Amino acid sequence: MHRPQIIDELRELVQQLEHLNRVQSPIVNYTRQNLAWQFPEKAHSKTESTKLGNVPPLWGWLSERKLEVHPPSYKSIERIYQQSAAVQFGLEIDPTVRLHAGWLCDIDIEEQRLEIKLKSLVNDEQFKAYNQIFDQFNFGLRIRARLLSRIYPFEAFLSNGKQLIEREVREVKKKQVTRENGKSVVKFLPGDVKRVKRNRSRDAFKLRLGMGTVLEQSGDKLVEKGAGSALCRMNFWQHVITKIEVDGRLPDNPIGEEIQKYKETLKKNVDGSGKQLLNGKHLQNKLMSKVANLLFRELSRAITVKLSTE
Repeated sequence: MHRPQIIDELRELVQQLEHLNRVQSPIVNYTRQNLAWQFPEKAHSKTESTKLGNVPPLWGWLSERKLEVHPPSYKSIERIYQQSAAVQFGLEIDPTVRLHAGWLCDIDIEEQRLEIKLKSLVNDEQFKAYNQIFDQFNFGLRIRARLLSRIYPFEAFLSNGKQLIEREVREVKKKQVTRENGKSVVKFLPGDVKRVKRNRSRDAFKLRLGMGTVLEQSGDKLVEKGAGSALCRMNFWQHVITKIEVDGRLPDNPIGEEIQKYKETLKKNVDGSGKQLLNGKHLQNKLMSKVANLLFRELSRAITVKLSTE
């Protein structure tokens, strides 16, 4: 299926923003290291521009761009600096620090320009159904753009407007036991084969988002490894650690409740001593996969309804 030009534009803008994010990280680190002794009171303070066209107050003050900083913020930083321990000891702001701060201001202005264009594209009428689903997950602007650049049009994952589900034979790796009438019954032993359903549409969808797996030959064994877009997988990881792992940030809707219940279920999985079995990246990967599955389910429902009314 042909990819619309707007998707290419979205992808280019997202890549430019991610490039700027990577570029500014070492500049910020270097600047803050120097501020630790040149202006210690502000060395580790958070600074963000709150008005379109303005630059972050600290970087604007350091680079002496007074007209591009909110006046009260500029005066506040100036007052704190005059009372700084560095001034009392006769230490001054190094010209190199001011130069780096100027670079950070330029990067912030460029990010604002790109985000204006990105927001206009993401809010295009053709993405209305997608944005309604994204709202349920509380996705931010950049992850919406990344998702659209990877999965639009969603119809490409369907076969004649329906999910493609096939059956395949798979070798059992571990003993599988079920409970029937109060007794443990062994269903399969290692080495047995069984027929399983595979949702090819969902698998292809998750692969596009960096949440898929592929089988690779390792000696005389087949090893399952993660595959797909590493950048999209990074966006999912950022969403998990900022919106899901932090309590109170999930949206107040059925999707948020389902994710919350799943997270609690994972954390209740403990060993005999009461130690939580899933932690760190393992827990995050489970949550990332859950979000991808829910996103596929909701998009599939919405797009199917849309196709049936056309």
